[in-house]
Amino acid sequence: MCDIYQTTDVFGVRNKLIKSYIEREAVDLKFKEAIQDGNEVIVYGSSKQGKTSLILKHLTEDQYIKVECSPATQPVDIYKSILRQMGITFLDSTSTESGYEHGGKLNAGFNIKVPFFGGTSGGGELSDKTQTKSVDTTRYVEYNLSLAQDVSELIKTHDTMKYIVIENFHYLELSVQETLAYDLRVFQDHHLIFIVLGIWREANRLIQFNGDLLDRITEVPVEPWEPDDFMRVISKGEELLNVDFSEIRTQLIEDSFNSIGVIQEICKTACIHAGVIKTHIGAPKIITQDNLNYALKKKANDYGVRHIRNFEAFVDITRRTSNQSGKPSLAFPYYFIKLLLTQDFNNVEKGLTRATLLEEIRRIHHRPDDVRSGDLGSFLHNITEHQIKKKIQPPFVDYDRGGKILKIIDSSLYFFLKHCDREEILDDIPNPVD
Repeated sequence: MCDIYQTTDVFGVRNKLIKSYIEREAVDLKFKEAIQDGNEVIVYGSSKQGKTSLILKHLTEDQYIKVECSPATQPVDIYKSILRQMGITFLDSTSTESGYEHGGKLNAGFNIKVPFFGGTSGGGELSDKTQTKSVDTTRYVEYNLSLAQDVSELIKTHDTMKYIVIENFHYLELSVQETLAYDLRVFQDHHLIFIVLGIWREANRLIQFNGDLLDRITEVPVEPWEPDDFMRVISKGEELLNVDFSEIRTQLIEDSFNSIGVIQEICKTACIHAGVIKTHIGAPKIITQDNLNYALKKKANDYGVRHIRNFEAFVDITRRTSNQSGKPSLAFPYYFIKLLLTQDFNNVEKGLTRATLLEEIRRIHHRPDDVRSGDLGSFLHNITEHQIKKKIQPPFVDYDRGGKILKIIDSSLYFFLKHCDREEILDDIPNPVD
């Protein structure tokens, strides 16, 4: 009797490894070699493209320590989490705290005290008998968690051989990312292997912060996915669930726009619509065009709710001025979304250069003569922070400063833009100029 699998365990996007996972030589082999060569490892790519799955496939839970980052995370928070997960007991030190003028702590807890246990012997005479006793004493060794050198020494004293996974690195403020880029250089010297996961699409992101990382990190991009990779994923799922996608396989791949996450979700939804909630018994169940059409429509609606909300938050209509003089703002967020919803889809898919953005925004702007390259550059450089402040998670767009190109980094957004009524969505987004 064949094994029975749940459809949601075979297809879909989950926080655990799914059964239809396939290994790709350009990614999986490179990752396995990277974690053995002594360099720090950077795994990057668009959202839902397999970064976390790569970790789950090749590392067991007892092989790594994982720290989830948020916009408020500071380096000291990461290092404290690592120590706690290693079982290292420490006390926060207040000896080096400084304060704000009206109270409150600044840089509190950067210094910690780690207990070091030892013993001392004492002797004495009582009733012509010599008595010896042992007294346990505790000494504290102070470590500064703002210094990667101290953190490295502390971790090494506990002989940990675990990898340290930093997930959602892209949520961190740029200043924090820059600090960690410098710290990684120290950790590499101490043979501590960090695996950094981030949503961006350009190479050498951390090297831009610290050029000394060149040749000290190994980058593993999880994109691109090739058509043959998608075929293998679908075929593996077909075998496990005893279904047949042959009638719709080509369209399914084409309509997913190179996103493995979208393909996984469409496969899962189409199977469930066909009545396959677990491995089908009997002749293979045919997944039909009707099943695919239902899945495409449902996922477009599912993704649409989130993306439309993100667009509305991104536009930020409540901030109408750019300075204390009350001069109306240039409303770059609104015009960017308008451009995204009116540009030719192929241009959006390839990425929009800074020069193209400047030209196109001037073309549609209500004050074209006031749109300066420097102002646009400031907006682009802070576009990730803008999304994080608006609680857009994960960010849907990222600006590559080196290549001066804006790219979509939410892999489901291409799918949504292709299947939605872009004009209708734009009409529903309030224009802050009106």
